[in-house]
Amino acid sequence: MKKKIKEITSVFSQDNPKIKKQIDKVKEKGHQRMTILVIPHGYDSSFHFQISHFTILFFLALTVGLLSLAIFGIVGSSTTQSQINQLSKIYGTYFDTYITHANQLEEMKEEYSKLNDSMLELFTLIDGQDDELLKIPAEDFIETAAIESLQKEEKEDKQLDVGRKYLSEIYDLRQLKHRMDNYQRLVEANYQFLYQRSDILSRSPLFNPMYSYNLTSPFGMRKSPTTGYWEYHDGLDMANATGTPIYASAPGRVVRVTYSNVGYGHHVIIQHDFGFSTLYGHCSRIYVRNGQEVKAGEQIAEVGATGNVTGPHLHYEIFISEEGKTDPEQYMQAGVY
Repeated sequence: MKKKIKEITSVFSQDNPKIKKQIDKVKEKGHQRMTILVIPHGYDSSFHFQISHFTILFFLALTVGLLSLAIFGIVGSSTTQSQINQLSKIYGTYFDTYITHANQLEEMKEEYSKLNDSMLELFTLIDGQDDELLKIPAEDFIETAAIESLQKEEKEDKQLDVGRKYLSEIYDLRQLKHRMDNYQRLVEANYQFLYQRSDILSRSPLFNPMYSYNLTSPFGMRKSPTTGYWEYHDGLDMANATGTPIYASAPGRVVRVTYSNVGYGHHVIIQHDFGFSTLYGHCSRIYVRNGQEVKAGEQIAEVGATGNVTGPHLHYEIFISEEGKTDPEQYMQAGVY
């Protein structure tokens, strides 16, 4: 193998007489000169100069190279301009998106500010509030925490330059996030407060026992329609036609379904949570039985004129275990249902 390499090297080596002869011929032709005669217009004398073949070839190669670079530059410039136009279009799209999101951020900040004010106002209604537990940080603290969080993110991300100037919206978003995080306990306290109140309201006798009626006798002192004497009326008389549906004013358990000749006639008593009980008297027809569980708004009876009455109506009472009987109209006008 080495022998073959040496043979090939010796063949193409400049020491090879044949190769050397060819090289000398090329050099001889390259150094040959051409005389170029320049004859200007007018009476100026002509002049001439000599130039070798190698020089001519050099200038030809230089001209071809410059033309090639010019063509390449023109094509590259056209391609670059096309890419610039595409990037400008993309930038315009992203800029429009940025403007939209920036406006949305401002709206979100405004809405959150209103919501936060409402939460603070609601928080003042909570009984036994613990100001230390739910203490809200100052705005300066939240702003500082937001900036520190962003600086930490800069240090952890190797592609970001520490201390670079970001868009103000990024700082605003960080501040909003930290504000939400710091107000989380306030939100939870308000939620718990509202959940408990909602649960209490949903199990209290706030539903009207009839959709329509004519209030003929309110709660309190009145002149008896049957005896003509003044007496204490411990409920509401809600007049309507016989057969009008009567509904349970809260969920509960039926504890009494009975009849009284001189009192409420056919009547129902339902026991509810939180010590409430309701009575529905003078019914013509009853659809529930003792021990039955009923829902708020469920039909339990129909209006009638049984017992001590002068006409068809519902006698409706609300009483609380510790306080006794109370004015049902205060609950019916609570405006929850």
